[in-house]
Amino acid sequence: MATSTTAWGRWDCTRCGKRDISGREKRCPACGDPREQHELDAMRPPSEADFAAAAITDASELRLAHEGPDWTCGYCGSNNRAGAGVCGSCGGARAAAAGGGGRVRAQVLAAIDEREDVEAGLRPKKGRWGRRLRILAVAGAGAGGLGYWGFSEHDLEARLSRLEWEHTTHLEGWQDVRRGQWGRVSARPGKAPVGGAGEVAAIESPHCYDKHARDERYACGSESYRDTESYTCGTRQECSTRSNANGSFTRTCRSVSKTCTRSVTKTRTKYCTRPIYELWCDYTTQEWAQVREKTVRGEGHEGLRFDDFGALADDQRTTQSGRYALTFTYDDDQTYRAEVPRGEYDAWSIGERAILSFERLRGVTGYRRPRAGE
Repeated sequence: MATSTTAWGRWDCTRCGKRDISGREKRCPACGDPREQHELDAMRPPSEADFAAAAITDASELRLAHEGPDWTCGYCGSNNRAGAGVCGSCGGARAAAAGGGGRVRAQVLAAIDEREDVEAGLRPKKGRWGRRLRILAVAGAGAGGLGYWGFSEHDLEARLSRLEWEHTTHLEGWQDVRRGQWGRVSARPGKAPVGGAGEVAAIESPHCYDKHARDERYACGSESYRDTESYTCGTRQECSTRSNANGSFTRTCRSVSKTCTRSVTKTRTKYCTRPIYELWCDYTTQEWAQVREKTVRGEGHEGLRFDDFGALADDQRTTQSGRYALTFTYDDDQTYRAEVPRGEYDAWSIGERAILSFERLRGVTGYRRPRAGE
């Protein structure tokens, strides 16, 4: 079952600085300034320990506290009780105060208030957020604009200024290597290469034995262990406080089950591990392995060639690989280099136009040939 208690909060006058004014008061008792919305928004409820002692018991005050949210006069900015039809400070009608004219008048009065505050030696009223909100809006738009600027892409005019190639010839030899695998392996004859081809790898000198392959987990009885469990051990009070938006706060409490924990002994299946051995065989076989390499470099389309190693033995062979790069020049002295396949390399000539894709933060991200009409 829930119980509710209502109490007045406390607010501070931002004009004269008086603190801890009762939420029942719509004006500062020190300087007479009417309470405004930002002062209501900053109101503090009684502490949890003091709430019961501060509870409103008078029936007429309870009616005021439960009347509903205050409304703000659009002419002078003062707080008024929910049941009031006109503003208690300036006499402005509640319905009229909600219009655009009310807001304009409120802005004028706010400026007059601040001037009078300064002349009287008081702190200006806080809560003038319009200019601050405009600054934040501009800052947010600026951050978004910076992101767009950083990742926006545009095209750059460029020319192909350099063609580079690199050819490598790899000399490989048919060589004995030691290998191993799981499962039974039997010896078999091989065939040596002739002219670097037609080879068949042999399996020689196999040696097989049991080898640790993995660990296996298995049930090996039961075991006791300590654990904790939850149980209901009575009730406790759970409370929440809400603002009534008129200077008062209502605290609602209800009884909920209280949960405690205790240590208990439990039994569970016990698991052990054991090694698993499987058959492993080591053996000698043959593979092609690189022995040496020769690299030739150059530029343009003339003289592309691979170096060789002269006459080869039957147990030798060669393989070839190539690397190709295009360099584009833009903005007179800036360059962009891209590695490309051989076919792409062969399709370009020195001096050809190209279009580079450019981002301000990442630089050049790619290239393409000009489209028709570009």
